[in-house]
Amino acid sequence: MDRVGVLDEAGRLRLLGSAGTGASFGVVLVVLVASSWATTTTALVVGVGIPAGVVGAALGVWTQLRSWRAAGGYEQAVAVQRWVADEHVPATVPPDEWVPALQAQADREGAGWGKVVLCVLWTAMTLSMAEQHGPLLTGLLVALWVGIGTWSVAWVIPRARAARALMHRTAASGQTAGRPDQP
Repeated sequence: MDRVGVLDEAGRLRLLGSAGTGASFGVVLVVLVASSWATTTTALVVGVGIPAGVVGAALGVWTQLRSWRAAGGYEQAVAVQRWVADEHVPATVPPDEWVPALQAQADREGAGWGKVVLCVLWTAMTLSMAEQHGPLLTGLLVALWVGIGTWSVAWVIPRARAARALMHRTAASGQTAGRPDQP
């Protein structure tokens, strides 16, 4: 894959998860819009939702690949995740590499909290329109919003905080790896 690198099993599973998330979002979004003109039925979900799910799955995979490219490739993205999980940046990694990589991970905390706020608002809005959309669509929407919010709280925000803490600890330790003239 162009500028992504070789994927291992975890990378392929992550792409599969991105496809599933994109498909879910595509189905829910299109069925929600279509339900403004027609009654939400299983036929509507199947007839309009499946093509939207295919497009959503493709967009989910494209978004994940784009994210890996922006991080310097799949291997680099995994390396940064490993640093955060191990709570240690290897001494051989120069600061001009680990600082921007950890900063990018730390900056995701704001996005995570933004998703949580939006999910609370969207869930409240969805429940207030339950009569209009019916139980099937309302259930799909609530499940989507709760899933996105839970993912942000359980994964995105803690990982961003851990990256920020690692960045501060590593900077405070004076790590100047990659510079032979420094101890």
